[in-house]
Amino acid sequence: MLFSLYICSSEKFSMAKKKETISGNYENEFAIIGIACHDFDYRVIHFLNKIFNFNFTRYQDFLIPTTNEENESGFPFYFFNDSENYTSFHFIANRSADGILIKEWKQMDYLLVIFGSVHSLNIKSLIQEIRKLPIVLAATEMPRNYKIGVENLVLDIELHIIEIQRKEKELERLAKNKLKNIR
Repeated sequence: MLFSLYICSSEKFSMAKKKETISGNYENEFAIIGIACHDFDYRVIHFLNKIFNFNFTRYQDFLIPTTNEENESGFPFYFFNDSENYTSFHFIANRSADGILIKEWKQMDYLLVIFGSVHSLNIKSLIQEIRKLPIVLAATEMPRNYKIGVENLVLDIELHIIEIQRKEKELERLAKNKLKNIR
């Protein structure tokens, strides 16, 4: 994506506009780490919180429509926002009782999706530390293969977080209104 930046030149107070172009790829930065582990999601989260000082919180399951589109499949979903480093971590089960989230990655039980300042993280060392966890069988960075809908997954995760935040704000508003009515 190419961005153009227009700057008014203040030289000699002229009204001429000078066009400067900043080139580069400014798409959403993200990385996906696949984790193979036959243990429960909450145990993996426990170890990630302990080793990396994360503070994952379980939220509403990540829902996707099934093939008949009458039902939705739910996948356990955890979220941690590292505001200091402008990075957010999303931990999603790739398997549930209803099926597999991304069939092309069926060998992975969990996906750790990282948004934000991915370039500031050392993904390779993060993967090496995850591999050292006693319950983890394998961990690897997943390819950004757009044929399998990685862009859609990333967009769906962002929409899921927005919906969660909307619901939290609504609950806060309702709690405040209830508190006002009590007084």
